[in-house]
Amino acid sequence: MKIALVVYQFIREKGGVESYVFNLSGHLLNQGHEVHIFAHKFTQDQDKRLLLHPVPAVSFWSPLKYWSFALNAPKIIKKAGIKFDIVHGFTQTLFQDIYRVGGGCHWDYMMHTYPLMHSVFGKIIMCLNPRHMSILLLEKIIFKRKLYKQVTCISEQCKKEIIHHYKLPANDIEVVYNGVNTMVFTPQNRLKYRTAIRAKYNVAPDEILLLFVGSGFKRKGLKYVIDAFPLIDEDKKLKLLVVGKGKVRKYQKLAKDNGIADKIIFAGVYKNIQEIYAAGDIFVFPSEYDAFGTACLEAMASGLPVIASRASGVSEVITHGKDGFVINYPIDAKEIAHYINLLLEEGKRNQMGSAARQKSETYSFEANVEKTLRIYQKVININS
Repeated sequence: MKIALVVYQFIREKGGVESYVFNLSGHLLNQGHEVHIFAHKFTQDQDKRLLLHPVPAVSFWSPLKYWSFALNAPKIIKKAGIKFDIVHGFTQTLFQDIYRVGGGCHWDYMMHTYPLMHSVFGKIIMCLNPRHMSILLLEKIIFKRKLYKQVTCISEQCKKEIIHHYKLPANDIEVVYNGVNTMVFTPQNRLKYRTAIRAKYNVAPDEILLLFVGSGFKRKGLKYVIDAFPLIDEDKKLKLLVVGKGKVRKYQKLAKDNGIADKIIFAGVYKNIQEIYAAGDIFVFPSEYDAFGTACLEAMASGLPVIASRASGVSEVITHGKDGFVINYPIDAKEIAHYINLLLEEGKRNQMGSAARQKSETYSFEANVEKTLRIYQKVININS
């Protein structure tokens, strides 16, 4: 097949959708497909088999960035003069065969990210913000004018949001859960990295290490983890390692107010995140909102039991009480503490961690690509 992948930035290190497209392109190439990348920015270490097509965009102001890319990408695709079997869009544009929604509806994202959205006046202010107005309008145009042949979502939660806001037929949307590289994220990493990483962050061998991984500490629910700490069994030696970007000082103060400042370590961004999972014992992800939450799947593949929020799409792949725990929303620190206390027993941790690894193998990146290719064929059949 001749496949066009359309994304604003084709840069693996950016994470999220960028990392996903980078990995997808590699798998498609390895299966013998001809892959073209239409993007405004490119990584320096892309596969030489890829065919690159720069898309001009005005990048200095976000509303212009979104609209200029959305308008220019279809023009550059047409200008290429290639009859593509599939045009797969990962960034909002005004033409694609398949539109992948990787972050949920923008309205729901705003509702869970900005406190202002909880009042009518606040909603008006937020919707008049040029950035949010541009994204909401682009989203509406794509769905209302049906500028796609198929929509894919990364969770049922995401699918329900789209149907609720835009009244799309359910058949227009297929759920393709994110995949994880089960060769990179594996329990075997403990043998390689556990001792060194724990030593680096002054975590003793007999301490139970909780992990929190994610940028945007508020939406990811770091506050609830810190609030849960005083409610955990005091007889156990515990520490929390926080990895990602966020307002560190705010949460350092919260930890100090809870009397646990010495138990929390802020590591910032860590590039080879599989090493961090190898050092941990329990993964905690009480997000207020996440269309999916791939970090949970990475932790599961690494053999860690996870505690995730029902407000995260990843909760759909967790069997509560077997390979992880799903906490309710609104999030309660007492509920988090309850499940952490259950996992303080080593046998329980090991049992659930093993089950988590088995579950992650069902959601490998290979499985994700296989389903994506089935959808490609479905769209090709529609076109023919």
